[in-house]
Amino acid sequence: MGAEPEGRNTRLRQAWDAYRGWAKAARDLQSLTQRWNLAALVCIIAAAVFGAIASVAPTTLSAWVAGAAAVASAVGAYLGRQVVGAGEEAQWIQARATAEGIKSECYRYAARAGGYAVADADAAKALAANSAAIAKQATDKGLVRADNPVSQSGGDKREPPDPMTKDPMTKDWYVASRIQDQIDYYRDARARNQAAAGQLWWVAFAAGLAAVAFGAAGIASAPRFAPWIGAMTTIAAAIAAYGLIDRRKYLIGSYAAMQSSLEQILGLDTATQMSLADLVTTTEDLLDSEHKAWLPQMLGMQHQPPQAGQQPQQQGQ
Repeated sequence: MGAEPEGRNTRLRQAWDAYRGWAKAARDLQSLTQRWNLAALVCIIAAAVFGAIASVAPTTLSAWVAGAAAVASAVGAYLGRQVVGAGEEAQWIQARATAEGIKSECYRYAARAGGYAVADADAAKALAANSAAIAKQATDKGLVRADNPVSQSGGDKREPPDPMTKDPMTKDWYVASRIQDQIDYYRDARARNQAAAGQLWWVAFAAGLAAVAFGAAGIASAPRFAPWIGAMTTIAAAIAAYGLIDRRKYLIGSYAAMQSSLEQILGLDTATQMSLADLVTTTEDLLDSEHKAWLPQMLGMQHQPPQAGQQPQQQGQ
């Protein structure tokens, strides 16, 4: 590998590496949380199925199946408590908010916007102080930044050019690499959440419909269908809780609003020809307000551990 381009081994690069480290920590924690929650969901579904089978199985087999149901239920509840007790879901949410806060400061610094419209040395000190203050919110909660520097990744097209180089950040670069990139992200993320919410709704609906069908069959003909009513109801509730449909609905609305707001900023810039500093300030203030609203909303809509022998409840209900 060759030497770093002129001006890249700077305070901005250090701050950008901090952003990347917190973003990686968030991704790792989110992935771990999703695996724990999926394992808990599988156990709760298994417990419901085994419980229904135990109710209709021959006596010689029912004890074994009932035992399996009890074990699956206990393991599912334990796994759910592990996620909440260790705070891993809250941790990835906090890490993501920290990453986005530092990222925004990097763009403000690159444009010399707001408090960064000062001498070079003072601006660099301000970036370091602001980044450290944002990171402190996460480190005070015991979070540790991951290691993901730009120099080990072959570059980062979203990293803003340093204002102290001969090729500082321009409006065209910022519009393409920041604003349009965010618009694309919000559009794609909204579509993913809409598709996931639709799939989860249909799966939960099918399980609920099966519960109704088993209930009707039990009344009309065979009581052996009755245990499946509770099993299907539990499965439907567990899937709905796992999918956090309320959270997805919030994200769908939030992403749509942010996409529209960013597109309005582009329209305003076309009409008024804002300066780079004004464009960056307007955009980053908008994104910062979204991140500040996002954090408490996401923390308030986390997975909760299902209780053994009880149906999991959907968040936000």
